[in-house]
Amino acid sequence: MNQDRQIVEDGAVAIEKGKIVDVGPSKDLERKYKTKKMIDARNKVIMPGLIDSHGHAGHGLIKTIGENNPNWNPIVSDRYNKRTTEDFWYVESLLSAIEKVKFGTTCAVSFLGGGAGAFRSDDPVYAERHLKAVREVGIRGILGIGPSGRSFPFHPQAFSHWHGNKSTEIEADFEDMMSVTERVIKEWNGKDDGRLGVKVAVNRIAPGEDLPEQDLEIVRKQAAQVRELASRYGTGIIAHASGGAIRLARELKMLGPDVSLSHSTRLSDEEIKILSATGTTVVHCPRARSPIRDRCPVVELLEAGVRVVLGSDGSAPDRTFNLFDDMRLAMSLQRVHFKSSNYMPPGKVLEMVTIDAAAALHLDHMLGSIEVGKKADIILLDMLKPHLVPTFMIPQRIVYEASGFDVDTVLIDGRTIMENRKMTRVDERQILKKAQREAERFIEMADLKHLMETPPNFWGSAKY
Repeated sequence: MNQDRQIVEDGAVAIEKGKIVDVGPSKDLERKYKTKKMIDARNKVIMPGLIDSHGHAGHGLIKTIGENNPNWNPIVSDRYNKRTTEDFWYVESLLSAIEKVKFGTTCAVSFLGGGAGAFRSDDPVYAERHLKAVREVGIRGILGIGPSGRSFPFHPQAFSHWHGNKSTEIEADFEDMMSVTERVIKEWNGKDDGRLGVKVAVNRIAPGEDLPEQDLEIVRKQAAQVRELASRYGTGIIAHASGGAIRLARELKMLGPDVSLSHSTRLSDEEIKILSATGTTVVHCPRARSPIRDRCPVVELLEAGVRVVLGSDGSAPDRTFNLFDDMRLAMSLQRVHFKSSNYMPPGKVLEMVTIDAAAALHLDHMLGSIEVGKKADIILLDMLKPHLVPTFMIPQRIVYEASGFDVDTVLIDGRTIMENRKMTRVDERQILKKAQREAERFIEMADLKHLMETPPNFWGSAKY
């Protein structure tokens, strides 16, 4: 995935102190270097680790629950704010980080919460517990945190802090949540030699344009504070977006090269031009619910010069962190819309989870391709599988036929995080057991059992 999109047959990569020091034919590198550790990559593809540009912390422990409920978002938001403990965010982060690694993702962006914009920004401890788990697994993680709520203007939110079986109720307003966000940024952004990052997040980049003037004045003040905080620390802004909010977002100075907007469905031609002119990135999440309701105009955005990358939107209510699935579906959605298989070539799709995604995060100087001087974030795909043989036309084979389950080995910063599909830094089995216990505890405490019952029309019908 270098500038020439070079494919090296019988190639090798030399790594020292976490960085790539050489790439070339294996016989040349074996002659030049002596090594303490040699990874046998015969019958494998060596490629950059995948970058997931949009996901949600918390969702790993609630996936599938209430998947057919029309009130899923408010139900989840209420539980996140009032029924989650510090352990919930820690254990969920461990579980999700392992899932990402096993699917070949080496860098992932996660909002601290979700549903109807419920971010645990009432206290730094929840972000800290999430990031400590990310560090433990060894993945490269970027956390989005900011004011909790569906959209501007942000109002005071009620939260519960749990101590054993008892809780303390508190209320946090916009200023409180922004203060917590700043504390998390100061403490964690750039930690661990850049493996941990923090971005300012808002659930929606801007409200609709039909707000009363008194609300719009509050929105302007709050947006100015969000922009100032993101600019002061150089974190950039991540948010959800859809058509009808882009003009106001530009007026609020909430767009730019440091902004990534997830989903971005129902965009008008004018809004596409605005995103192009401002250098704003769009994160297409093909397995999310939003593209079911409205289309993300990926092809039109790309042809207008907008950078488009992919996100899993993982991992609830009905999806995983497997970016290989997102690559294929992103391609299929556009091909179906245009009724032509000429759209979305596999090479473009592969760029959207590697080098383009790194550029969107302003990390393409260190991630996204296998080049001398870059961080050794590398995955090995086992190609000796019936669905991947014969092994030629490798980029097409990766996008059309490969799966996250074909990922054999994962290196992040040159450290082996998974080898032969076995996690090397953490006890996967113990974490899975811990996650099961935490999910069962949370379901009981959050009164979610009724959302786990088999719904009417589940069997034998074409529609719920």
